[in-house]
Amino acid sequence: MNVTAFTTDRVLDRVLDAFSIPHIEDRLPRDFFYGLGLKFPQQYAIACRDVAACVRRAEALGAGPFLHATLPALNWIEEGELRRDCRLEFALGYVGDTQIEFLGPGEGTDHYSRSLADTDIAFHHVGIYQTGMERISESLESAGYRNVVRSGISLRPAFKIDFRYFDARDEHGIYIEVLDFQCLSFELSIEPLIRAYAAMKRGLSPFSRG
Repeated sequence: MNVTAFTTDRVLDRVLDAFSIPHIEDRLPRDFFYGLGLKFPQQYAIACRDVAACVRRAEALGAGPFLHATLPALNWIEEGELRRDCRLEFALGYVGDTQIEFLGPGEGTDHYSRSLADTDIAFHHVGIYQTGMERISESLESAGYRNVVRSGISLRPAFKIDFRYFDARDEHGIYIEVLDFQCLSFELSIEPLIRAYAAMKRGLSPFSRG
């Protein structure tokens, strides 16, 4: 796959090129998101068979460092079915202001492995951190993008994590993920946590950006 767009971040361009991942604008123009009331995606999400190997490769190109973990997926509902023993392997890191996520096949889910049927690495979805999930979900489903996975927890009004995948593969070849994280009804960002972890790995101030 040829990458035709470029950004002002050479590291991001190198990482996307190394994994044969197109820039978001090559798949979906900005007006697509804005027309649905969405922010432009902040995340590229890449399904892969070997998360650790992808992390090493991306970090060697200047991305991250990455937070790499395997965790249970709470209340994971896939195609209307509650998957009680679902576990996800993922790694999160940043290139400038852009988040990169690597996702393994997982356990108790077919959502990521389905994209890896004929390959070891695949552009799985774009991620959008934005509050107002019910409105967003209605907007996407009304436009024909079916909600195929949802997960999260809610301890209202103190804390809420709600993320959902919408199927845009027929038109655009990927899923759209919306992540609505809130604390005391305010938007909750995981970016400081990821950057603090990266800073500790680098031995830098947690306020350094990279």
